[in-house]
Amino acid sequence: MINSHAHLDFDDMNAIAENAVAIVPSIGKQNWIDVQMYPYFSLGIHPWLVEAHTQHDLDHLEYLIKCNNPVAIGECGLDYIKEIDKKTQLHFFTSQLSMAEKYDLPVVIHAVKSTEDVIFLLKKHPKVKGEIHGFSGSEVQAQLLTRMGFYLGFGMQITNQQSTRLRQIVKNCPLEFILIETDDHSNPNELRLVAQVIAELKQISLDEVVMQCDNNAINLFNLK
Repeated sequence: MINSHAHLDFDDMNAIAENAVAIVPSIGKQNWIDVQMYPYFSLGIHPWLVEAHTQHDLDHLEYLIKCNNPVAIGECGLDYIKEIDKKTQLHFFTSQLSMAEKYDLPVVIHAVKSTEDVIFLLKKHPKVKGEIHGFSGSEVQAQLLTRMGFYLGFGMQITNQQSTRLRQIVKNCPLEFILIETDDHSNPNELRLVAQVIAELKQISLDEVVMQCDNNAINLFNLK
């Protein structure tokens, strides 16, 4: 099984399950080096941390992307719940979208209460593909993003039966555009639980979910 988003370098994270593969995203300059210990990693600046970074850091990020073969750029994006200057968030996000375009890499996007703006900016970068990880937007936004060729990442939040809106989105989303993840949950073995819920919602086998989601990750991140 391929875990499309797992912060394995975080201190409280358990080792990933045997025979599993994970995309390990960075959140900023503090772990650009750490994530490179893993076979598949992405390099970026998280919207929560943009105010701790400078233009020099963006320049250094581009240098690392050019020299170190990440499978994606990110985790980047917009978060409008946090009290972080929107103009600064937009600058760092659009800069990383431009890098993704320049180096032909997918983006791993964090979008919280900002999906509409994310879609607007993605339309300005039509060559960029990627994943909205931990998707929390609306059904309409989910449909639009998948029509644009974007994948939607779902994690442990869909195992909560009270998350009726999100579970309905999963049920209706084509399996060809779904990725599974554990994000910052301390037990990456929970990935199987996520896949099991998708199988139940779609009334298909667990094997079918795992096979398709793995193929989606392989295609998006160009995994060897």
